[in-house]
Amino acid sequence: MPELPEVETIRYYLDHVLPGQKVHKVLHIDPRMVKTGSLSAEEIARRLPGHVVKSIKRRGKFLFLEWETQDHLLIHLGMSGRLIWIQNHEPWALHTHLVLDFEENQLRLIDPRRFGRIGWIDRGVELVPHLGTEPLSADLTSQFLVKRLQGRQAPIKSLLLDQSIIAGLGNIYVDESLFRAKIRPDRPGGSLEPREIKRLVRSIRRVLQEAIEHRGTSFSDYVDALGHPGQNQDYLMVYGRNQAECRVCGQPIVTKVIQGRTSHFCLHCQK
Repeated sequence: MPELPEVETIRYYLDHVLPGQKVHKVLHIDPRMVKTGSLSAEEIARRLPGHVVKSIKRRGKFLFLEWETQDHLLIHLGMSGRLIWIQNHEPWALHTHLVLDFEENQLRLIDPRRFGRIGWIDRGVELVPHLGTEPLSADLTSQFLVKRLQGRQAPIKSLLLDQSIIAGLGNIYVDESLFRAKIRPDRPGGSLEPREIKRLVRSIRRVLQEAIEHRGTSFSDYVDALGHPGQNQDYLMVYGRNQAECRVCGQPIVTKVIQGRTSHFCLHCQK
């Protein structure tokens, strides 16, 4: 699933090319993908022509096209979604579920597994009210995380995946952040000492910032808005490296299923 760095990479590029562009026509919108918001697929297709993009926003793993009316089109990429900015004449890929036609290019959502979603958010409505703090914002502090973890018996891995606590983290970057912070993913959240939580906050920031610099992590589906894969997979320390040598100590990376999610970690480096 595209996580914060992948979604931010897409947002950054689109925010440089889309603002000021007018939608000529909605060539295709799959009603099965419209799973939230105030309008149906048919109503979105009627509403959008003539609208001008004001900005591209991100909240957690969600993207939002903000229009000049201050309404928003929500797009979530799900497990395998791709959001591509491509010339009009290029043929549609299989599993294309949204096509917004602009002057020379089109914005296309391609999602083979259809776990993504589209939705219309009216002006003045909070975009995604259930989401927690943004991990790259000043709101994520060690004091904040100490309070949220206090007394919690759930594994720290599961708590970091909880989007109502921190928005945008997924399996890849939680595993990588816990490795950097030298914390086992199966430890109860409430067992972490303040010094460990401080180290964890620093690690989360560093891991996400580096992944954005590398334009995201690509294993199979993820590509950026131009269709190019990311490079961060070349820099991963533990994720996807089961039984490979730890890059720090040389011991084998191990895996463990924690509340249904496979976690990668080093028994020697993480305590």
